[in-house]
Amino acid sequence: MKKKLFLLLFIFILVNKVPAQWQNIWSSGSIDGTFASGWFSFEKSGDIWLSRLYTTDSVSFHVCSTGFSITPEYTYNFTAGEKAAGYQFYSLGYDLTGDGKVEFYTISYDDASGYLQSFKIIDITTGNIVFQKKSPDYSYSYPTFKDLNGDGLLECVVAKNEFPYQNKYYYEIYNTGITGVQSMEQPAKFSLAQNFPNPFNPETKITFTITERQNVSIKIFNIQGELVKTLLTKEFQKGDHEVVWNGKNEFGEQQPTGIYFYEMRSGSFTQAKKMILLR
Repeated sequence: MKKKLFLLLFIFILVNKVPAQWQNIWSSGSIDGTFASGWFSFEKSGDIWLSRLYTTDSVSFHVCSTGFSITPEYTYNFTAGEKAAGYQFYSLGYDLTGDGKVEFYTISYDDASGYLQSFKIIDITTGNIVFQKKSPDYSYSYPTFKDLNGDGLLECVVAKNEFPYQNKYYYEIYNTGITGVQSMEQPAKFSLAQNFPNPFNPETKITFTITERQNVSIKIFNIQGELVKTLLTKEFQKGDHEVVWNGKNEFGEQQPTGIYFYEMRSGSFTQAKKMILLR
């Protein structure tokens, strides 16, 4: 009888064993509700990339101090054109200056219509412009980086279309002289690229990346927030994918000139970007 009681007691303790408590290692102070925030890979330490907290609002983007901190160390203030473009400020995922920290790029709308687009790559630690494409005669896409010719060096790829829009576009490729080893080894799990061409007529390409098999939906909305068209809702294998929008709604009707938004949803990931249809 005693053996049975001991065995039952042992089983009870084993089944109901309380797991070790997690230890709180940091609690932030209050963050203003007007700021968006999150963690991103910012600086390299040996063979790994360390993360920092960022905060951003409609005025500026901040990279907080090393470790667990909400105190800004680096700040970039948006220009009027960058505010008009919707505060499109992105990490490149590459160290282009050799200081062990990633650079950023930002998009700007440079005329009142919002159809003339430029970009610049910024070293946020110094405020210096690393590279910029801006012209009164051309609207530029966002920059992408890839070793296109297999020489071990990164090329910067830029697309541009004539302004005012003439329904044609061009590519420009720049040799950076930088190897790809400074890139982050762990890419973002999901990403939604800026459409191209932008502005566009009659169609534009939307590219997205996922690193695992996942259901993806991409929808088009007008500036009033009304659904114009569901471009796709299906499961995709990991990798790069693209879809084309021909400027029509669900009923095959051509949509008028204006600003539209395309939204990608995949699991808990949601991102939306702006595009311009120009008839």
